[in-house]
Order: sequence, then structure tokens, then C-alpha cells
Amino acid sequence: MEKILIVSSTGMGDCLWGTPGIRALKKTFPSIEIDLVVNCAWRPLFDFNPHLNRIFEYQDQWYRQPFLGMRLLGRYYDAILIFHANRNFRRMMPWFRSLPVWCIQGFNWVPESNRVKMDANIHGIERRLLMLEKFGVKPNGGQMEIFFDSITLGRSQQILQAHDFSPGEYVYLNLGAAVESRRWMVERFSELASRILKITSWNIILGGGPNEKKRALTILNQLNSSRAMEVCSQPILVNAAMISKAGLMVTSDTGPMHIGLAVGTPVVALFGTISPTGSGPHEVPDHLCRVIKIDLEEKNCAEGMDPGEFHFGSITVDTVWEQVEKVLEEKSNS
Repeated sequence: MEKILIVSSTGMGDCLWGTPGIRALKKTFPSIEIDLVVNCAWRPLFDFNPHLNRIFEYQDQWYRQPFLGMRLLGRYYDAILIFHANRNFRRMMPWFRSLPVWCIQGFNWVPESNRVKMDANIHGIERRLLMLEKFGVKPNGGQMEIFFDSITLGRSQQILQAHDFSPGEYVYLNLGAAVESRRWMVERFSELASRILKITSWNIILGGGPNEKKRALTILNQLNSSRAMEVCSQPILVNAAMISKAGLMVTSDTGPMHIGLAVGTPVVALFGTISPTGSGPHEVPDHLCRVIKIDLEEKNCAEGMDPGEFHFGSITVDTVWEQVEKVLEEKSNS
């Protein structure tokens, strides 16, 4: 094989799950050219990946897709590997001039012979690696990767210095999630942050995307401390760099959790009703990730609860603090 196109056009975590496969593909075939179609929102997380030759941005709106199609038209690949895509990615098929197309999803617009079938409980990273094995690719571990440029690292350092924060001595609290049902409640984040500030010498960074700005400001007003700041408006790669410099990250099961796992930051991960088996930590040492799952028997499903309370009602601040305290203790003793 000389040239491969990989498609990862969905969520942040789904896209990052492809990085072990991209690395394995390049390690097995060092001279191969690897192009990537990725969700435009997550492109910065791939811009400096040394295993990639070209990156094409995918946007979900139908009227934007012809622009991508025209860029792909005339480019020939030995194979197009759909790591993960929405069903409407079918609109892109007429623009491709390469065969075959392979996928690990049950898309009926991909020939059945090219739909790689496997156990639904297999982790997303492993699913991509198993598809690549059909092309003779040798696995190279399941660790995700994010690469940073010097400008991004410098910008993150400037932000820390402006607030007198030191790398490795703050906790990054990720407030966001793609849907409300995967958010831990803002009042519990606030209580956890207050406890960290009161009991430890660690600082607090409140993060997430721009949509979390309001939640972050609410917590900042409650904390009223110079030892806490928010970075929700920072570019995604700067946020990722801030996560990489954190001593600990607390997050629900959402995209930035996978950033933390990719950069090797210790993570306390909160899971709602979605099992971590297929989408949680993969080949991550226990000391780098502590998973907290809801207690389905104790979960209060009373009418009128908001989605976050429904899914995370049994994950108390005490439960999370217990794990946070263990991580901080381990780091202070190391």
C-alpha cells in the first residue's frame, strides 16, 4: 500500500481513538502516505501529528460537503478506511474515485464484504486496530496521541504564568459534555473545587468549550479565589496543552476525558449510564485513570430531575473527593 485515506468525522473521542491505528499503520509501512478526513472542530488535535500527510476538514452540513468533495476528487487511494462516521457521510461517496471502502459500522452503502464485523463490547480503539490487521498492520499499542507545536505550548505557559500557576500543581475540572445527560452537576463541581482549595495547596482550572463559559463563571463567582481561573474560551489545542500540564483532571465521560488520557494526565473519570467498557480508558495504567460509575440501584429517577441528576445523582462530591485525595497523595509521595 502506498496511500490510505482514513475517515474520522464524528466526536472528539471517536476521532482520538484512531490515533493508535494511524501510528501502527505508519510503523508497519513507513513509506505510506496517510491522509485524514476529520471533523473540522477537532482538526487542531491532529495538525501536528507526524504520521499524517494531509488533513481534510469534514462538516456535517450538506451544503458544505461539496467543497470537501472537490478537494478529494481525483485523489486516488489504495483503500479508504472509515474509522467512524455518521450515516450521512454517504453523501461523500460519489466524490471518491478509490476502491475499496472499508468500515467497522453496519453501513448498507458499504459492500457487506467490506464491513468488518466484531463484538460490540470491544473498545473503539481495538475495533480500529482489528480492521487494520486485515491489511497486515501490526498493532503498536493502544495509547492515544496528541502532538503540540511550540506556539501552543508557549501560549499555555503564558496563561499559567499570568495567574501564578505552576505546571503539575493544579487540577483541571472539565465542566462540559456533548449532551446534558453526560454532565456532572455544576453545584457539585463547585463544591469539589472549594474543597480542593480549602484542604490542599493545589489551584483550580475550569475548562471545557465556549458553551461552558457560563458554568465556569458561576463557579468562579462562588469560589471568589485567585487560585481558580477558567479557560473555556481558549482554542481547543491550548486547552489540551493546559490539560497536559495539569497534575490531575476530573471529568465526566466526554471528549476532553480522552485528551487527558492521550497526554498522560491522571484522570478521575465519571461515567453515567454508558458503560466504560467500550468507550472508557483503554490500556491506561490504573494510577493514571480512576473510573467512578453510577450505582444503578441507588440512582434516584424521580420525576422532574434534570438529565445530569438522573445520570449522576449517586456520584457525590465525597465519592469523587475520595479518588482525588488518593491521586494527590500519590503525587505528593512520588
